[in-house]
Amino acid sequence: MADRDDEHKEQISENLTWLWVPPGVVLGISALAKYMHYIGNTRPDDLMSVVITVALAFGPSAVLISVAELFRKEVQRGRMSWEEYWIVLSGIVVAAFAFLGITGVDDIAEALALLSRSS
Repeated sequence: MADRDDEHKEQISENLTWLWVPPGVVLGISALAKYMHYIGNTRPDDLMSVVITVALAFGPSAVLISVAELFRKEVQRGRMSWEEYWIVLSGIVVAAFAFLGITGVDDIAEALALLSRSS
């Protein structure tokens, strides 16, 4: 019975990577709102503005997913502990929130209001 418990201990869910999508979405919304405010609350007209808009909207989630996947593989290999996994990824998210000036829910609501006015 103890052998079976040890077998499942090493298995790490791949769904854990998707836990980092919501912070990425919040970061994307905030970055996109700042960009839309910068260009004047208008819809992007040229191709470069569209590319920047899409990159800002989906880029943070994609980066967090790829980093989380890389770190999950390192935990599976034994090169990183779970504590390091959570500390590093949480630190990345907190640093990104601080960089974008997200200090509370009111900042996220303000970004959403700005985006809804521009569309």
